Amino acid sequence: MNRVGDSGSEFDRHADGGRSDDVSRRVGDRLRGMDRSAGADRPSGPSRPWRELGEVQPVGSMPDLPSLGPTVPVWPNLLFRELLAVLACLLVLLVVSLLFNAPLEAPADPATTPNPAKAPWYFVGLQELLVYFDPWIAGVAIPLVIVFGLAAIPYLDPSRKGEGVYTFRERPVAVGIFTFGLVGWFVLILVGLVFRGPGWAWVWPWTHGPVHPATEASGSLPNVVGVPLLLAYFVGGGYLLLRWIREWVGLGALARVTFVFLALAFAGVVLKIVLHLAFGLRYFVSFPGSGFSV
Repeated sequence: MNRVGDSGSEFDRHADGGRSDDVSRRVGDRLRGMDRSAGADRPSGPSRPWRELGEVQPVGSMPDLPSLGPTVPVWPNLLFRELLAVLACLLVLLVVSLLFNAPLEAPADPATTPNPAKAPWYFVGLQELLVYFDPWIAGVAIPLVIVFGLAAIPYLDPSRKGEGVYTFRERPVAVGIFTFGLVGWFVLILVGLVFRGPGWAWVWPWTHGPVHPATEASGSLPNVVGVPLLLAYFVGGGYLLLRWIREWVGLGALARVTFVFLALAFAGVVLKIVLHLAFGLRYFVSFPGSGFSV
């Protein structure tokens, strides 16, 4: 049985009159000459178990990653801790399921509509947003902005800074926006589950007795005031963000503008909720005939 790279079997050598050996020797001599000219230290001669027919040079290079200081292997330093965290979560879930019953209500009755009718807990945040925004904003625009923003992050911010390092100091803006958004979403869920009573009125958990339905906020800014305020918010806020946030230095113009828009849109949602709860503000800008109101 021949090794990889041999010229062929004895039958082949006799059949072609030894021409294959001559070709192999000429190719081998040429490759050995290339090795000597390149100064490479490669095995040669009869003991060499292969023949090289070429060499592929790498194109480009891996990016230089910043020095992260001392490192440790993933196993067992990280994976073992993750395994312990998973087991702890399972233990907590087991204890909670044994001590508390599931919050199931009576079977559905088509003749009786509960008040308030609440969505499953993971959709209560959207239901709570309907208090502050029109349905097309709360149910369509805001979820689309969230999904688009999450999907666009790897393309808009390709920085390798802080990769593999679990610290807020490395990327304070990115980590801060994500954390604030995650906490804010669960705050909306908590408000809808705990603080909303009949008619979706605000009810403190310790309140007893009849509850009056919530009255819809009717205060809106005149368009001559609301439109300049919105323009000043997005233009002025975008300019300040682009100037102050150093983390985005070096990114393209489209990436920075998109990041600023997403950050301002998210902050605008929070600001609108606060103004609605504090001052009963319904709209900044309202065009009843077109159905566009913000």
